[in-house]
Amino acid sequence: MKYEPMKLTIVCNSTNPDFAQYFKCKVNTVLQNKILIKETLFFKNKNISLKAVNSINSSFSKKSFFDKFMIIDFLLSFYLILILLKNGVQFIHFTTAHLSNLFLAIWCKIFKIKMVFSIHDLNPHAGKKSFFISLYNNFVIRLLAYKVIVFTSKIYCYSNYSYKFIRIPLCGFKLQIKQPKVGNHILFFGRIEKYKGLSNLLNIISLLRKAGNTIPFIIAGEGYFPDKEKFLSFENVTILNRFVKDFEIFDLFKKAKFTVLPYDTATQSGVIVLSYSFATPVISYDVGSLAEYIEQDKTGFLVRYKNDDEIIRIVTNTNNEEVFKLSMNTIKYFISNYSENSLNKNYSKFYISILKNS
Repeated sequence: MKYEPMKLTIVCNSTNPDFAQYFKCKVNTVLQNKILIKETLFFKNKNISLKAVNSINSSFSKKSFFDKFMIIDFLLSFYLILILLKNGVQFIHFTTAHLSNLFLAIWCKIFKIKMVFSIHDLNPHAGKKSFFISLYNNFVIRLLAYKVIVFTSKIYCYSNYSYKFIRIPLCGFKLQIKQPKVGNHILFFGRIEKYKGLSNLLNIISLLRKAGNTIPFIIAGEGYFPDKEKFLSFENVTILNRFVKDFEIFDLFKKAKFTVLPYDTATQSGVIVLSYSFATPVISYDVGSLAEYIEQDKTGFLVRYKNDDEIIRIVTNTNNEEVFKLSMNTIKYFISNYSENSLNKNYSKFYISILKNS
Protein backbone atom coordinates (compact mmCIF):
# COMPACT_ATOMS: atom_id res chain seq x y z
CA MET A 1 0.00 0.00 0.00
CA LYS A 2 1.26 3.48 -0.86
CA TYR A 3 1.06 6.38 1.55
CA GLU A 4 1.20 10.08 1.01
CA PRO A 5 4.39 11.35 2.67
CA MET A 6 3.71 13.27 5.88
CA LYS A 7 4.90 16.67 7.01
CA LEU A 8 6.54 16.19 10.37
CA THR A 9 8.23 18.32 13.04
CA ILE A 10 10.57 16.81 15.64
CA VAL A 11 11.24 18.76 18.84
CA CYS A 12 13.93 18.46 21.50
CA ASN A 13 13.76 21.25 24.07
CA SER A 14 15.86 19.44 26.67
CA THR A 15 19.58 20.06 27.15
CA ASN A 16 20.11 16.65 28.75
CA PRO A 17 23.11 15.21 26.80
CA ASP A 18 21.54 11.73 26.55
CA PHE A 19 18.24 13.10 25.24
CA ALA A 20 20.02 15.42 22.82
CA GLN A 21 21.98 12.48 21.42
CA TYR A 22 18.79 10.46 21.08
CA PHE A 23 17.17 13.36 19.26
CA LYS A 24 20.07 13.38 16.80
CA CYS A 25 19.52 9.67 16.17
CA LYS A 26 15.89 10.38 15.30
CA VAL A 27 16.98 13.20 12.99
CA ASN A 28 19.22 10.77 11.11
CA THR A 29 16.39 8.25 10.87
CA VAL A 30 13.99 10.79 9.41
CA LEU A 31 16.58 11.92 6.90
CA GLN A 32 16.83 8.32 5.69
CA ASN A 33 13.04 8.02 5.23
CA LYS A 34 12.27 10.54 2.55
CA ILE A 35 9.67 8.19 1.08
CA LEU A 36 7.65 8.52 4.28
CA ILE A 37 8.59 12.03 5.30
CA LYS A 38 7.78 14.69 2.73
CA GLU A 39 9.06 17.63 4.71
CA THR A 40 10.57 17.75 8.18
CA LEU A 41 11.26 20.64 10.51
CA PHE A 42 13.61 20.26 13.45
CA PHE A 43 12.98 22.36 16.55
CA LYS A 44 15.65 22.23 19.24
CA ASN A 45 17.07 23.85 22.32
CA LYS A 46 19.48 26.63 21.39
CA ASN A 47 22.26 24.80 23.25
CA ILE A 48 22.06 21.66 21.07
CA SER A 49 24.45 21.49 18.16
CA LEU A 50 22.75 20.07 15.06
CA LYS A 51 25.03 20.49 12.08
CA ALA A 52 23.53 17.93 9.72
CA VAL A 53 20.35 19.87 8.94
CA ASN A 54 18.78 23.28 9.20
CA SER A 55 16.97 23.66 12.51
CA ILE A 56 14.97 26.23 14.43
CA ASN A 57 15.56 27.23 18.05
CA SER A 58 12.42 26.41 20.05
CA SER A 59 13.81 26.78 23.56
CA PHE A 60 16.43 28.79 25.42
CA SER A 61 15.80 27.08 28.78
CA LYS A 62 18.64 25.21 30.45
CA LYS A 63 16.33 23.29 32.78
CA SER A 64 13.27 21.20 32.01
CA PHE A 65 11.10 22.79 34.70
CA PHE A 66 10.88 26.38 35.96
CA ASP A 67 13.74 28.13 34.24
CA LYS A 68 13.94 31.94 33.93
CA PHE A 69 14.29 31.60 30.15
CA MET A 70 10.85 30.01 29.85
CA ILE A 71 9.24 33.39 29.33
CA ILE A 72 11.28 33.53 26.10
CA ASP A 73 10.10 30.02 25.23
CA PHE A 74 6.49 31.07 25.83
CA LEU A 75 6.79 34.08 23.52
CA LEU A 76 8.62 31.92 20.99
CA SER A 77 5.66 29.53 20.80
CA PHE A 78 3.62 32.19 18.94
CA TYR A 79 6.27 32.28 16.22
CA LEU A 80 6.66 28.50 16.10
CA ILE A 81 2.96 27.79 15.58
CA LEU A 82 2.96 30.22 12.66
CA ILE A 83 5.83 28.24 11.11
CA LEU A 84 3.92 24.97 11.59
CA LEU A 85 0.76 26.37 10.03
CA LYS A 86 2.62 27.99 7.14
CA ASN A 87 4.31 24.66 6.32
CA GLY A 88 1.16 22.58 6.71
CA VAL A 89 2.70 20.31 9.35
CA GLN A 90 0.45 17.34 10.18
CA PHE A 91 2.39 15.74 13.04
CA ILE A 92 4.70 17.05 15.72
CA HIS A 93 6.87 14.79 17.85
CA PHE A 94 8.06 16.06 21.24
CA THR A 95 10.98 13.75 22.00
CA THR A 96 11.61 14.72 25.65
CA ALA A 97 9.64 15.95 28.65
CA HIS A 98 9.99 19.73 29.00
CA LEU A 99 7.68 22.38 30.39
CA SER A 100 8.18 24.54 27.29
CA ASN A 101 6.66 21.75 25.19
CA LEU A 102 3.29 22.70 26.61
CA PHE A 103 3.37 26.25 25.27
CA LEU A 104 3.55 24.99 21.69
CA ALA A 105 1.45 21.88 22.35
CA ILE A 106 -1.57 23.92 23.41
CA TRP A 107 -1.35 25.87 20.14
CA CYS A 108 -1.12 22.56 18.27
CA LYS A 109 -4.23 21.30 20.07
CA ILE A 110 -6.13 24.43 19.06
CA PHE A 111 -5.09 24.06 15.41
CA LYS A 112 -5.57 20.26 15.37
CA ILE A 113 -1.97 19.28 14.66
CA LYS A 114 -1.55 15.70 15.88
CA MET A 115 1.01 15.33 18.65
CA VAL A 116 3.31 12.46 19.55
CA PHE A 117 5.10 12.57 22.89
CA SER A 118 8.05 10.41 23.92
CA ILE A 119 7.97 9.87 27.68
CA HIS A 120 11.17 8.44 29.11
CA ASP A 121 10.01 8.30 32.75
CA LEU A 122 6.41 7.15 32.61
CA ASN A 123 6.60 6.26 36.31
CA PRO A 124 8.86 9.02 37.68
CA HIS A 125 11.75 8.29 40.01
CA ALA A 126 11.41 9.44 43.60
CA GLY A 127 12.83 12.91 44.06
CA LYS A 128 12.04 16.58 44.04
CA LYS A 129 10.99 16.56 40.35
CA SER A 130 8.73 13.52 40.52
CA PHE A 131 5.58 15.52 41.35
CA PHE A 132 6.06 17.86 38.38
CA ILE A 133 6.93 15.00 36.03
CA SER A 134 3.73 13.19 37.09
CA LEU A 135 1.68 16.33 36.43
CA TYR A 136 3.31 16.74 33.02
CA ASN A 137 2.75 13.08 32.10
CA ASN A 138 -0.90 13.16 33.15
CA PHE A 139 -1.64 16.37 31.28
CA VAL A 140 0.09 15.17 28.12
CA ILE A 141 -1.37 11.66 28.09
CA ARG A 142 -4.93 12.53 29.02
CA LEU A 143 -5.44 15.80 27.18
CA LEU A 144 -2.88 16.37 24.43
CA ALA A 145 -1.31 13.27 22.94
CA TYR A 146 -2.42 11.50 19.81
CA LYS A 147 0.20 8.83 20.48
CA VAL A 148 2.68 8.30 23.33
CA ILE A 149 5.99 6.55 22.76
CA VAL A 150 7.27 4.77 25.85
CA PHE A 151 10.28 2.54 26.50
CA THR A 152 8.56 0.09 28.82
CA SER A 153 5.53 -2.19 28.65
CA LYS A 154 4.50 -1.25 32.20
CA ILE A 155 1.86 1.48 32.01
CA TYR A 156 0.26 0.90 35.41
CA CYS A 157 -1.66 4.17 35.87
CA TYR A 158 -2.79 4.67 32.30
CA SER A 159 -4.68 1.51 31.33
CA ASN A 160 -7.65 3.62 30.17
CA TYR A 161 -5.36 5.25 27.62
CA SER A 162 -3.57 2.10 26.46
CA TYR A 163 -4.72 2.77 22.88
CA LYS A 164 -2.40 5.77 22.79
CA PHE A 165 0.75 3.91 23.80
CA ILE A 166 3.43 2.59 21.48
CA ARG A 167 6.40 0.79 23.00
CA ILE A 168 9.66 1.39 21.16
CA PRO A 169 12.79 0.29 23.01
CA LEU A 170 15.66 2.69 23.50
CA CYS A 171 17.75 2.26 20.37
CA GLY A 172 19.70 4.16 17.75
CA PHE A 173 23.14 3.97 19.30
CA LYS A 174 26.27 3.24 17.29
CA LEU A 175 28.14 0.00 17.85
CA GLN A 176 31.40 1.24 19.36
CA ILE A 177 33.28 -2.03 19.94
CA LYS A 178 32.79 -4.78 17.39
CA GLN A 179 34.89 -7.52 18.99
CA PRO A 180 34.16 -9.24 22.33
CA LYS A 181 36.52 -8.41 25.21
CA VAL A 182 36.98 -9.09 28.91
CA GLY A 183 38.06 -5.90 30.69
CA ASN A 184 39.50 -5.39 34.14
CA HIS A 185 37.17 -3.11 36.14
CA ILE A 186 33.51 -2.69 37.08
CA LEU A 187 31.90 0.53 35.88
CA PHE A 188 29.11 2.61 37.38
CA PHE A 189 28.27 5.17 34.71
CA GLY A 190 25.80 8.02 34.40
CA ARG A 191 24.55 11.10 36.15
CA ILE A 192 24.66 10.71 39.94
CA GLU A 193 21.08 10.62 41.22
CA LYS A 194 19.64 9.37 44.50
CA TYR A 195 17.53 6.61 42.90
CA LYS A 196 20.61 5.04 41.30
CA GLY A 197 21.55 3.39 44.57
CA LEU A 198 25.07 4.54 45.37
CA SER A 199 24.57 3.33 48.95
CA ASN A 200 23.89 -0.12 47.47
CA LEU A 201 27.06 0.11 45.43
CA LEU A 202 29.02 1.03 48.56
CA ASN A 203 27.73 -2.11 50.24
CA ILE A 204 28.67 -4.25 47.21
CA ILE A 205 32.24 -2.90 47.20
CA SER A 206 32.51 -3.47 50.96
CA LEU A 207 31.29 -7.06 50.70
CA LEU A 208 33.67 -7.81 47.85
CA ARG A 209 36.53 -6.42 49.91
CA LYS A 210 35.57 -8.68 52.85
CA ALA A 211 35.54 -11.62 50.43
CA GLY A 212 39.09 -10.74 49.38
CA ASN A 213 38.13 -9.42 45.94
CA THR A 214 39.65 -6.01 45.13
CA ILE A 215 38.56 -5.70 41.50
CA PRO A 216 38.77 -1.99 40.53
CA PHE A 217 35.57 0.06 40.45
CA ILE A 218 35.16 3.28 38.48
CA ILE A 219 32.27 5.63 39.22
CA ALA A 220 31.86 8.17 36.41
CA GLY A 221 29.24 10.89 36.14
CA GLU A 222 28.34 14.38 37.25
CA GLY A 223 25.93 15.20 40.06
CA TYR A 224 25.80 15.61 43.83
CA PHE A 225 27.86 12.85 45.48
CA PRO A 226 27.33 12.87 49.27
CA ASP A 227 29.27 9.68 50.09
CA LYS A 228 32.36 10.37 48.02
CA GLU A 229 34.77 10.12 50.96
CA LYS A 230 33.40 6.72 51.97
CA PHE A 231 34.03 5.38 48.47
CA LEU A 232 37.51 6.86 48.35
CA SER A 233 38.40 5.02 51.57
CA PHE A 234 38.70 1.95 49.31
CA GLU A 235 41.92 2.05 47.31
CA ASN A 236 40.30 0.10 44.43
CA VAL A 237 37.73 2.86 43.76
CA THR A 238 38.23 5.70 41.26
CA ILE A 239 35.72 8.54 41.00
CA LEU A 240 35.20 10.89 38.05
CA ASN A 241 32.49 13.14 39.50
CA ARG A 242 32.07 15.43 36.50
CA PHE A 243 30.87 15.54 32.92
CA VAL A 244 32.60 12.69 31.09
CA LYS A 245 33.84 13.47 27.59
CA ASP A 246 33.28 11.15 24.63
CA PHE A 247 36.86 9.92 24.38
CA GLU A 248 36.81 9.12 28.12
CA ILE A 249 33.57 7.18 27.75
CA PHE A 250 35.17 5.00 25.10
CA ASP A 251 38.13 4.22 27.33
CA LEU A 252 35.97 3.56 30.40
CA PHE A 253 33.76 1.01 28.62
CA LYS A 254 36.55 -0.53 26.56
CA LYS A 255 38.27 -1.64 29.75
CA ALA A 256 35.11 -2.51 31.68
CA LYS A 257 34.36 -6.10 32.63
CA PHE A 258 30.81 -5.29 33.75
CA THR A 259 28.59 -2.26 34.06
CA VAL A 260 26.71 -2.30 37.36
CA LEU A 261 23.22 -0.84 37.99
CA PRO A 262 22.30 -1.16 41.69
CA TYR A 263 19.27 1.12 41.20
CA ASP A 264 16.51 1.52 43.78
CA THR A 265 13.97 2.33 41.06
CA ALA A 266 14.06 2.49 37.27
CA THR A 267 11.93 2.75 34.18
CA GLN A 268 14.42 1.84 31.48
CA SER A 269 18.10 2.74 31.29
CA GLY A 270 20.13 4.12 28.43
CA VAL A 271 23.19 2.98 30.39
CA ILE A 272 22.33 -0.64 29.58
CA VAL A 273 22.07 0.00 25.86
CA LEU A 274 25.19 2.17 25.90
CA SER A 275 27.01 -0.61 27.72
CA TYR A 276 25.98 -3.13 25.05
CA SER A 277 27.28 -0.80 22.35
CA PHE A 278 30.68 -1.16 23.98
CA ALA A 279 30.38 -4.98 24.17
CA THR A 280 30.07 -4.79 27.96
CA PRO A 281 27.66 -7.06 29.88
CA VAL A 282 25.68 -5.68 32.84
CA ILE A 283 24.84 -6.64 36.40
CA SER A 284 21.60 -5.09 37.59
CA TYR A 285 18.97 -5.25 40.26
CA ASP A 286 15.67 -6.45 38.82
CA VAL A 287 13.70 -3.22 39.29
CA GLY A 288 11.33 -1.29 37.05
CA SER A 289 11.56 -2.33 33.43
CA LEU A 290 15.26 -3.17 33.36
CA ALA A 291 14.41 -6.84 32.81
CA GLU A 292 13.05 -5.88 29.38
CA TYR A 293 16.57 -4.90 28.32
CA ILE A 294 18.61 -7.78 29.78
CA GLU A 295 18.76 -11.42 28.70
CA GLN A 296 19.58 -13.31 31.84
CA ASP A 297 22.95 -15.13 31.75
CA LYS A 298 23.41 -14.04 28.13
CA THR A 299 23.92 -10.27 28.09
CA GLY A 300 24.31 -9.94 31.84
CA PHE A 301 22.72 -10.78 35.15
CA LEU A 302 19.48 -9.66 36.80
CA VAL A 303 19.61 -9.95 40.57
CA ARG A 304 16.78 -9.63 43.08
CA TYR A 305 16.76 -6.16 44.65
CA LYS A 306 19.52 -5.83 47.28
CA ASN A 307 20.61 -9.45 46.88
CA ASP A 308 24.22 -8.29 47.05
CA ASP A 309 25.55 -11.72 47.99
CA GLU A 310 24.48 -12.90 44.54
CA ILE A 311 26.36 -10.02 42.93
CA ILE A 312 29.46 -10.97 44.93
CA ARG A 313 29.10 -14.54 43.68
CA ILE A 314 28.76 -13.39 40.06
CA VAL A 315 31.76 -11.05 40.17
CA THR A 316 33.93 -13.59 41.98
CA ASN A 317 33.01 -16.74 40.06
CA THR A 318 32.48 -15.57 36.47
CA ASN A 319 35.72 -16.42 34.71
CA ASN A 320 37.26 -14.59 31.75
CA GLU A 321 36.03 -17.16 29.24
CA GLU A 322 32.46 -16.65 30.43
CA VAL A 323 32.84 -12.85 30.39
CA PHE A 324 34.15 -13.08 26.82
CA LYS A 325 31.07 -15.09 25.82
CA LEU A 326 28.76 -12.57 27.53
CA SER A 327 30.52 -9.78 25.67
CA MET A 328 30.00 -11.58 22.37
CA ASN A 329 26.30 -11.98 23.19
CA THR A 330 25.90 -8.27 23.94
CA ILE A 331 27.21 -7.38 20.49
CA LYS A 332 24.71 -9.69 18.76
CA TYR A 333 21.85 -8.56 21.01
CA PHE A 334 22.71 -4.90 20.45
CA ILE A 335 22.81 -5.23 16.66
CA SER A 336 19.44 -7.02 16.63
CA ASN A 337 17.61 -4.71 19.02
CA TYR A 338 19.29 -1.39 19.74
CA SER A 339 21.39 -0.27 16.80
CA GLU A 340 20.81 2.66 14.45
CA ASN A 341 19.25 0.12 12.09
CA SER A 342 16.80 -0.90 14.82
CA LEU A 343 15.78 2.71 15.43
CA ASN A 344 15.27 3.21 11.70
CA LYS A 345 13.12 0.08 11.46
CA ASN A 346 11.08 0.82 14.61
CA TYR A 347 10.32 4.44 13.76
CA SER A 348 9.60 3.68 10.10
CA LYS A 349 7.04 1.15 11.29
CA PHE A 350 5.62 3.71 13.71
CA TYR A 351 5.35 6.42 11.05
CA ILE A 352 3.57 4.03 8.71
CA SER A 353 1.11 3.14 11.47
CA ILE A 354 0.16 6.78 12.11
CA LEU A 355 -0.06 7.42 8.37
CA LYS A 356 -2.56 4.57 8.06
CA ASN A 357 -4.78 6.13 10.69
CA SER A 358 -4.38 9.79 9.77
